[in-house]
Formats: sequence, structure tokens, C-alpha cells
Amino acid sequence: MPHQTRNSNAPAGEILKDAQAVAFSWHGVLFDRDRVAIHAAMRETFAKWGVPLADADLVATRGPTGRPQIVRLFSIPHVAEAFRARHNHWVREEDLDTMARDHEPRLLAAAASAPAPNQEACDAIRALHARGMRTAVICCTPRRLLGPQLDALAAADVPLDAIVTADEACEPAPAPWGVFEALRVLGINDAALMALVDDSPAGAVAARNAGARGIALSVAGAAASSDASATVGSLGELVGR
Repeated sequence: MPHQTRNSNAPAGEILKDAQAVAFSWHGVLFDRDRVAIHAAMRETFAKWGVPLADADLVATRGPTGRPQIVRLFSIPHVAEAFRARHNHWVREEDLDTMARDHEPRLLAAAASAPAPNQEACDAIRALHARGMRTAVICCTPRRLLGPQLDALAAADVPLDAIVTADEACEPAPAPWGVFEALRVLGINDAALMALVDDSPAGAVAARNAGARGIALSVAGAAASSDASATVGSLGELVGR
């Protein structure tokens, strides 16, 4: 089994040494770099409830979209207090359920507004695949909310060996199930032979929980993840560009 470091300053090339597969997260990495569309959708949902969101709130809570991010946002004291001040009670489970249902059409609209996969990600996947490495993408969103992006990904002819969504994995990151499902589809028995590239802290934790290597894609205004094995500023660094 290859030696695994937990040094966020380690070069990505070193982390990929002896790896057999690289998985990419969907939002923020393969699609919608910096999560511009996803964050705009979340801001609209909270605005409907009279709760303003700052860019820093959205950056701090990036990760699995939909209800999980709504919950993370309400862990920020001033967001929770803004809801309480507007509605005269703290947010309740039924409020979270209603907000999540109301948010779903905006997720689909976000997919339609950012339908093309990021070119940098496509180039990295093609380069890794050409080197004989298996590639996958992991997403915590149901396929029905990814329609335009799934169609665009198929049209781009990106060589992915596995696409794992919420329909296949039972719980979003930091749970390891998405990583485990990708390993199963790829036929890899040792999680240490796969790296997961994600722009969120939850992704790095999911990789760690699964025993895989975590590579953090840096985000402006966000602290580096201490759970990642390496941090890259661009996906070109994965292939020495």
C-alpha cells in the first residue's frame, strides 16, 4: 500500500504517485468553479425567507448542496438570528424541509445556467486518463436536478469511468459512501489507491473517512483544509501544468 502523508503542502504529483484513480467532485470542481450559480440559488432561497446571506457565509459552508448546506448556513449565528428576528422563532425541522423543497427548482435552474463542464477539469481528466488512470466524478445531488449538466457532460465526451450521484450513494460528504461507491464501480479494493479532488472541507473529510487521498482545490477567501493530503490552486497542477 502506498505511503499516505497528511501534509497539505505536499505536491499533488507526489500524492498521485502510485494512485490508480482520481475522483472529482461535481460542484465547484467539474462544474461551476467557485460555485457561482449554486451560491446564487441559495441566496435566492434565503432571501425568500427574509434572511440575507453574505459571500463569506456561502464560501464557509460550501460542500454538499441543498438541505445539507441550508443546515450548515443555520449553524452561523448571525444567519440563525436573522431568521429568528424575521419569524419570531428559531429555525425548525419543518422550516428546513420546506426550504429544501423550495430550493430544488433553483438547483435545477443553477444547473441550466452553468451547463458546461469546466475546461480545466476536462483537460485534467483527459490527461489523467491518457496516463492509464481511472477517473470518476462524485456528486451529492440527485440526477433529476443535474439534467442540463449531465447532458453537457455526455456531449463533451469526457472519459469518466464512473459517475456517482445521490441516487447511488446514500448520504452526502463527509460520509464516505460516495467514495466507496466510486471504488466499487471502478473495481478498486484499496481506497488508498484513489484520490478525491474537492473544493470543500467536507470532501477532504469524506476522503479521509474512506481511507482515500484528499486533494483540496483552493477557493478564494477560504482557509486551506487541514484534512486534505494536498492543496492545488488549479487542476492543471494534477498533471504537471
